[in-house]
Amino acid sequence: MLPDRLRSPVTSIVAYDRERVNTIIRDWSTQHLAQEVRAGRFGKQLNLSQVAELEALLTAWKQRALGPLPLRDALLVDEARGRRVFALLCAALVVQRAPVPPDLDAALPTDPADLEELPAALAADPALSALAEAAARDGLRLAVQRAPEAFPYPDNLEALVAPPPRLARPAEEFEQPTGWRRSSAILLAASGVLLLSLPLLGGQIPRHSAGLPLALLTLALLVGIRAGWAGYAGSLCIWLVANLPGFRHGTDVRSLWPALPLLAVGLILLSADRRVRAMWGWIRRRLSWRRPGTGR
Repeated sequence: MLPDRLRSPVTSIVAYDRERVNTIIRDWSTQHLAQEVRAGRFGKQLNLSQVAELEALLTAWKQRALGPLPLRDALLVDEARGRRVFALLCAALVVQRAPVPPDLDAALPTDPADLEELPAALAADPALSALAEAAARDGLRLAVQRAPEAFPYPDNLEALVAPPPRLARPAEEFEQPTGWRRSSAILLAASGVLLLSLPLLGGQIPRHSAGLPLALLTLALLVGIRAGWAGYAGSLCIWLVANLPGFRHGTDVRSLWPALPLLAVGLILLSADRRVRAMWGWIRRRLSWRRPGTGR
């Protein structure tokens, strides 16, 4: 609470946090402000009578069904009470106050007003100059008070609109391929299976099944799930690993160490593709759909 010597009825210049006032008006409801005042988390600068008055004003708004509204709307609907609530808000956020010498009072505006900077006649006063420097350093606003709790009522209430909430991006859902995408995926997959099956039907084992057949099968999957560039790039890395010259049956495991970085890059790229993640989520849900003992 400000010392009594700073609560002089003479004209004063106060430094207060106007940005904080605007934030409260824009983002807080009257009900939330009442809860903060009752809990002692707001209004510590106010005396007991001011706190009681603020609570009474907020209670009156609650009785008029204005409790859930933002303070901005309540100020627009009930300006008579809104002026007192606004004055008490500003008084609660006063940081410093300095009286204006009587001989310099004529240099100030007659009505309560905010000051962008001190008039040259007032800047020569050490107390007022120190107040202006502290306000500029801390990002505070200067206001002229010719009466206690007299603050300039805002004329930009309609502009104090809370920004729209940032909606979380919905989780990607796996969709079964349809239309031309489904036909293309089936054609690619059938071609890959056919390339694998023909040598087997002829009594031969495919020389390199990880080549074109695997590429066609992988491409069918990527086309079907509408994968992005990360999915295609990751699949290409893994396909290259499977087609390395040393990647054969019976190859010494130690010779595969150079392929591990490429494999890691491929897995990272695949995990970065949201359509690939959606497909794996769909597969996990299908596998866990029927659990033993659940009766499902």
